[in-house]
Amino acid sequence: MVPVPAPAAPAEVPYVVTRHTMLGPGELPPLTGEASQFTDIDFKVPEDVKRRANERGARNTRVNRDSSRARFKQWCESQGRIARPTTTTANVATYFGHLMEKGKDDGTKYSPDTLLAYCGRIVAWYPKGERPDGSLIREMIEDYRLEEYIPAGGEPEQSAGLTLKYLVKVLAAIDESTRIGRRDAAMLVLQYGMLYRAVEVTNLLVRHVRLDTDGVWVWTAKSKTRRSGKGRWRFIRDRPDLRITARVRAWLADLRELFEPTAGNQNPAGGESAYLPNKPLFRALTTLGNLKRRANAKVRGLFLTGRAVNEMVKARSAAADVSIINGLKVTSHSLRAGPNTDLAEADVPLAERNEAGDWHKDSTLSDDRYNRPDGSIDISKRDPFDAVPLWGAAAAQAPSSPPDEERPAP
Repeated sequence: MVPVPAPAAPAEVPYVVTRHTMLGPGELPPLTGEASQFTDIDFKVPEDVKRRANERGARNTRVNRDSSRARFKQWCESQGRIARPTTTTANVATYFGHLMEKGKDDGTKYSPDTLLAYCGRIVAWYPKGERPDGSLIREMIEDYRLEEYIPAGGEPEQSAGLTLKYLVKVLAAIDESTRIGRRDAAMLVLQYGMLYRAVEVTNLLVRHVRLDTDGVWVWTAKSKTRRSGKGRWRFIRDRPDLRITARVRAWLADLRELFEPTAGNQNPAGGESAYLPNKPLFRALTTLGNLKRRANAKVRGLFLTGRAVNEMVKARSAAADVSIINGLKVTSHSLRAGPNTDLAEADVPLAERNEAGDWHKDSTLSDDRYNRPDGSIDISKRDPFDAVPLWGAAAAQAPSSPPDEERPAP
């Protein structure tokens, strides 16, 4: 008896289906062969495009993101666990348990907010659909906040508020007969008047500052909370305790005398001027007051870093013996908390403080996080600091209002 051959297995249809495939009614997935129409050129990009893709996002965000992921990967390798190209929820949960238990190298505990930031960076490292369970990790962190961090005396890390009462002392201790002193004084008063973060004051260009008869106009191209959209001018009225106009004018005069250094000359007369519209307003200086060569500064180029501003603020405050205020350390962020505190104590409304500090119009941060008690051109030249009383010697020199009986009749 001749055996009947088994029916041939139906040929497998070479469809391409992934977890991201979306099909409409009656629509079939693409065939495998349809993908072969691509050649290597369809996957290649020029070097500058690849660089832009790799460097997308603010630099500080990239640095923090990459360092958080690198530390997780290093820890996994030390424990014989797998971090890449994919990982497990158990690996991530164990890592965060390790951070909560061990704490920082200096013996202090990680704040829950810091751990939440780490969690977001690590979870987002993996493709959607292959990510560890971030919700579980976040619940662990919130339990840690309530059961360990707060009972152990954990508090949000805050900078002191460098209010006018203290800022005038810092300015008085600066030797403004030197070019470095004039630069630092101008930077401090502008940062205070604009409630700037450190990186925002370093991003100012020469063309972003314009002197007026009674104050200074400052252009902010973007901020941390306003990354896109139109920039804005804001007016800072001059006041005797800060002398903003004089200090900015003095620094601009210095910039006009400075030229980009060469290998053989630190300030070559007739060289490339530092006082050009699209060059940074504040520059790194040598001890002699010349421009530093920035050939090796690959990240910020001619621009100062936020860290450099922070170190300057701390050094100037220490020299004035105000490095600690109400138990908090003075940092560059103190020039954001300080002016907001002055404005709040002068009863400037929250909405106006939000606009001055470039917070979102509905934000309560200026009340909740930036108060330390002890986009368009404003053609009216209204300055919220008009409501803040003068401090120091300037207050004594300011003319006082005459008694009622001496005032001229309206």
